[in-house]
Amino acid sequence: MKKLYSFLLIVLIASQLWGQNRNRIYDLEEVNIENKAVQDYMADALATYSSNSDYRVSVITKYNNSDIYGTKLYWPAGKEVKWTPSATDFAEVRISASEYRDFRNAFTYFPQSKEDSTYIIRNLLPGRIYYYKVEEISNDGRATRKASGVFRTTGQVRMIWVPNNANLRDIGGWNTCYGKPIKYGRLYRSGSLERITKEGRHAFVDNLGVVAELDLRNETRRTTSCLGDDKDYLRISHGMYKSGMTERSSVYPRDLRWIIARLDEGKNLDWHCAIGCDRCGTLSFLIEGLLGMSELDICRDYELSTLSLSSKNKRVRSPLKSMFKYIKQFGDEDNLAQCFYNYWISLGMKREELDHFIAVMVDVPNVSQITRSY
Repeated sequence: MKKLYSFLLIVLIASQLWGQNRNRIYDLEEVNIENKAVQDYMADALATYSSNSDYRVSVITKYNNSDIYGTKLYWPAGKEVKWTPSATDFAEVRISASEYRDFRNAFTYFPQSKEDSTYIIRNLLPGRIYYYKVEEISNDGRATRKASGVFRTTGQVRMIWVPNNANLRDIGGWNTCYGKPIKYGRLYRSGSLERITKEGRHAFVDNLGVVAELDLRNETRRTTSCLGDDKDYLRISHGMYKSGMTERSSVYPRDLRWIIARLDEGKNLDWHCAIGCDRCGTLSFLIEGLLGMSELDICRDYELSTLSLSSKNKRVRSPLKSMFKYIKQFGDEDNLAQCFYNYWISLGMKREELDHFIAVMVDVPNVSQITRSY
């Protein structure tokens, strides 16, 4: 009997502690990684496109508006941290953010000036709890903590801040027909990386582990990666939209096999064209469809590129209509993922290659039980 009482007491204490910890988690400051323009667009597009299948109708043009939403609408929102700089001399300020209390696997950030007293931590994953600290690093390497804290992140669309670069985002987080979302942190799409700076490489390569670049342009003769001469690089001239999917379709198996090989090596990668809209958007369309995203969400992701463009240069969903019509010829149009799967099969991809890619990016076993060959 004493053992039973002791066991029940332990359970009671554990449940109380769990409840206290749970409350502390929900009491944390909440940071939405989506900026306000993205939040408003995502909600509006979901409601509008769900009830209106006319591809001439688009809502994205309301949100590329600097008068309402400000500038840099292709950047993620983040956590602003503040501190008081010391009067004494020191080498630099270092900010660290990690999902772990001991700051292992931390993202690191370096304000441009030692005199700065605020900084916005960006490029975070949603649905995580982050610990942060601000340190002044002395000339002899000693670290003095100036501020610290903890917060949790929300949102879905993971746009990426890389100085001097635009229209860069993670394709992770979107729901799929397989019951799980696409994994964050493996595949990115962007505009050209030609102008990337040392600070940008730190953000993209060191923090996010992007060490492979797939260049879809034909207007460059580049032979090595903008991310570094030692990084993986492949350049293949691409077409765009339906004509790219039909007349230039031979490039896509080369793309996907290269992507799969990089993923199998544990490497995160980015594909891009010049501004990350047309050639990049077509490859993204084919990969997102294969991974099981819905027609509506593929449209929403495509249109997000508008937030990096001028008010006169937009990417609305209308060009995707003919692309979807063509893809749906490869199977039952009510099973969109199967149509994309069959399109890739028609290009010469093997079932085991496609199943492996889907399993890696969506983390679903037995994909072959869901998909069928063409």
